Amino acid sequence: MPELIEIEMYRRAFDPLLGRAIDFFEVCHPGYVRPSGAPAEAFQMLVGGRLFDTHRHGKLLVLVIDCQSERIELGLRFGMTGRLLVDGVGPIDQLEYASSKNDPAWDRTRISFGAVTVTMRDQRRLGSIELDPDTSLLGPDAATVSASQMIEAFRGRRASIKGVLLDQSAIAGLGNLLVDETLWRVGIAPQRSVSSLDALETTRLARIVCDTVAELSDRGGSHTGNTFAVRRSGAVCPRCGAGMAVDSIAGRTSWWCPEHQR
Repeated sequence: MPELIEIEMYRRAFDPLLGRAIDFFEVCHPGYVRPSGAPAEAFQMLVGGRLFDTHRHGKLLVLVIDCQSERIELGLRFGMTGRLLVDGVGPIDQLEYASSKNDPAWDRTRISFGAVTVTMRDQRRLGSIELDPDTSLLGPDAATVSASQMIEAFRGRRASIKGVLLDQSAIAGLGNLLVDETLWRVGIAPQRSVSSLDALETTRLARIVCDTVAELSDRGGSHTGNTFAVRRSGAVCPRCGAGMAVDSIAGRTSWWCPEHQR
């Protein structure tokens, strides 16, 4: 599933298209539009506009379109199985835990920049497109989150640390794989209440989140963590050799080491 590392790869795929005009915008599935019920025809206002800039906040990719009299932001969200394709080829060949099929019937949006067509292909249809998305609803970006930002994001919360890290309104960009890898590295049990963390632990966690995102970005994806290969029955912890445990925490399958994650 695409986490912030994969979304950043998608963002970079737009770099060669900066300055190009949109000459065709197709919403292949009206249900992909947000907010729900918004007219798909509204996206036609982007035709003729030029791609001025791109940026990413968490798992949200934003295209800034220069439409002469104003600049309009187009938000792209990719859900659990969304892929970005540029003329049929993506920066990611296949997402982990997604179908290996590459079915054009799963195309949800197509945007043409002259001879180049960008497609959002999403098997489960959990992504979306939105005009002028409200990024204030998202927490600080996980790639750059500071200790003070994380302390503030955790203030007053009592859910599990895993649940809070997955909550995009608290910290934006982390998914199941990055959270499990980060908590394994920092030595915190995923089911532990976030309210039990002191300032020192939260400060260290913020640093490890940023370090983990940076390292796995260099490796090539959220699936390149040290714990990815041990997400299976009978596997042992790469750090201490204890048996890995698996639990459902915050509604997600969670692999962790009961020996060193406390």
